[in-house]
Amino acid sequence: MYVSIKGSVKEVFDAAHKAAAQKALCDNIRDAVDANKSFSTKKAEKVLIELTASVSVTADDKAKPTKLKATIGIDGLLIGGTAQAFKASGNGAMDGLNLKKLDRDVLDLISSVVTDLMKNKVVPQMLKITP
Repeated sequence: MYVSIKGSVKEVFDAAHKAAAQKALCDNIRDAVDANKSFSTKKAEKVLIELTASVSVTADDKAKPTKLKATIGIDGLLIGGTAQAFKASGNGAMDGLNLKKLDRDVLDLISSVVTDLMKNKVVPQMLKITP
């Protein structure tokens, strides 16, 4: 079944990390979807699941962060069949940041939260609503 992915950044502690945060969100969701043989992000179909995801990344100190927190929400909607929907959310935190590699820390944190969220909540819900 085809899965459409839309991702957005609600909030990020530094605008310089916004593009990386959005890319990490969408790429990790896409990887998790394509890893399941029941779903694909490559071939559009009339009946599909649309995933709309958002991420917020905050820091304890915007100038010299020592801790990051990511909150991710994913809404799923079955389109083209009997209307069904679900919501899932998750969050995580990271300490011991490298100020010279904050982009990498942001990516790693988002990747970790998305991987757990997709595995434990989103993919099981997608399997339940699949016609």
